[in-house]
Amino acid sequence: KQWYQRRVRVAKYCKSCALKLTADRVEFILNDRIASAGISLWCEVIQSGFFDEYRIEGKDRTGMILMNISPDNLAKALSNAANATSMKMRLTKKQVACLSVEIAVPTTDGNGQRIVTQDVPISLVPLIHWSEFEDPGMPEIHMSIYFPPLRRLKNLLERMRNLSNLVTIQATWSGEMTVSVRSDLVTTKTYFIELDTPDTDDGVDMTRASAEVTVDIKKLLLFGQSQYLAASSRSICNIVHGRSLQLFLLQDDVKLQYYLPAVDL
Repeated sequence: KQWYQRRVRVAKYCKSCALKLTADRVEFILNDRIASAGISLWCEVIQSGFFDEYRIEGKDRTGMILMNISPDNLAKALSNAANATSMKMRLTKKQVACLSVEIAVPTTDGNGQRIVTQDVPISLVPLIHWSEFEDPGMPEIHMSIYFPPLRRLKNLLERMRNLSNLVTIQATWSGEMTVSVRSDLVTTKTYFIELDTPDTDDGVDMTRASAEVTVDIKKLLLFGQSQYLAASSRSICNIVHGRSLQLFLLQDDVKLQYYLPAVDL
């Protein structure tokens, strides 16, 4: 059930993404930075938290499989998983390459089970392109702060997008954050105070007292969908001044990383 819920939420971000399978984790990757300096999304799941049995056999020594897949099609294939007693996924070759999903669900009388099989078309990513789907790591950031609750932030952004397509996020090391939009007629700002700041490391430039960045408000709202992944989780906002936002959401065996470039004004 948890696996199904997370795949449905990932489907809200994009129509197509890469699915990376390794020995210890499963990753969903949307990487538009390559083609258009757009958004990037990494959703990493530690497999031991979801699967009783997990085996992978790749063609090279890395034992990794990388494929392009429609998360919406996968979510539809998993639509019966909410009430499933077990689920199996395996790569198959039929008329086209597929990810076959076998789901065992109870019968209506509760005395047995039936197997539902769905085939999701996929295309394998050639080895020459694998480097495009590596975790980007941490850039040299200028500010790191915990976001306010995502539900509250999402509601705020939905109101603000009626005024502007752009939103500016500004934060300080003292735990203050300002979310603002500007139009020809009005400037609206919302202030958050006493927000926590994460423990910093060598990748953080602390010479600035504050940092800010302006981004596409609709793309930032996509991260607000994370409230459904983990309503009780906290998210981290890293700001590269004037250049980008790097957002994290961590919960148990799931890590969501979202990169959003600045908009040139």
